[in-house]
Amino acid sequence: MALTGVRTERAAERIGFGCSHITGGVEARANLRLVRLAYDLGVRHFDTAPMYGHGTSEEVLAAAFRGERHNISIATKVGIPHGELSSRRQLLRLVATPLRRWTPRLSNLAAKRIYSAPVQTNFSLSFIDRSIEKSLTKLKTDYIDLLLLHEVRPQDVSDELLDKLQKLVHQGKVRRLGIGTSVESMKQIKAAGLDVEVYQRPWSVRVADEDLFADRYQIFHGSILGAMEVVHEKLRTDARSKQRLQDLCRIEIGSPDDIAKVLLLAAIAANPRGLVLFSSRARRRVASYLQFAQSVDIQAGAEVLGTLRNRLGVQETMPLRSATSH
Repeated sequence: MALTGVRTERAAERIGFGCSHITGGVEARANLRLVRLAYDLGVRHFDTAPMYGHGTSEEVLAAAFRGERHNISIATKVGIPHGELSSRRQLLRLVATPLRRWTPRLSNLAAKRIYSAPVQTNFSLSFIDRSIEKSLTKLKTDYIDLLLLHEVRPQDVSDELLDKLQKLVHQGKVRRLGIGTSVESMKQIKAAGLDVEVYQRPWSVRVADEDLFADRYQIFHGSILGAMEVVHEKLRTDARSKQRLQDLCRIEIGSPDDIAKVLLLAAIAANPRGLVLFSSRARRRVASYLQFAQSVDIQAGAEVLGTLRNRLGVQETMPLRSATSH
């Protein structure tokens, strides 16, 4: 999105909401309010998957935007089976929720272990058909804005798979195609010639690799959790760097949430042509992050990104692209 006239692009326009923790069942009402809060504060892209929320995330999104489907963009995925939210799992989640609030470091460690664990994928044509139809039913829609191949590997890609995906587009069930997997797998898949529009990938301020797929629309995730500890330690011991970032962001950096805002802003600046996902179970945090993003512009983010990398000793491989470079 190019800047025009006197309008200054807000960082919030580059944010999507990740729905991996959006669960139905006894948590449905609270999560409906959470999703609607993100929408009311300017978010228009919501990222879900069949497995998210133990198979209920898509249903919560459908309920949140009943009658307003045309106002939002939904990304869902294929390749990992739909989950199931049993009564036992609902009870365990209710017990675990206050524990996560009281022990955030333990919660973050658990999240790292969960999301780094290997998953079982299935990209057979029959599985894709079943998964798409189930997602359309749960989302209560007849089209998916963005369909991502979830944790796809180079060996999963075949001519038959590509033909199937193109048929879904021609049928109008899918509007855009992409891959959501590791950066290493993306490199190999791209080298093999897979032609999809969107690359949804992990990104960290600690690695200057945002230009690897600059010819594609990129969606970043993991920008906060992946760098929180190292940035927190740096700012704890480097008062000059902390003051510089406070001046740029116009906030006092005194908590992990403040650092998270800085990292989110850096990710947005590193990806001026795409989106950055963030997620939280806490309404207070969702409101705080998005209100912060509404208060800053992309140019401030570029300076934050450069400052962080300079202080962390990260070598930039290429000059940062401007938001007006396309």
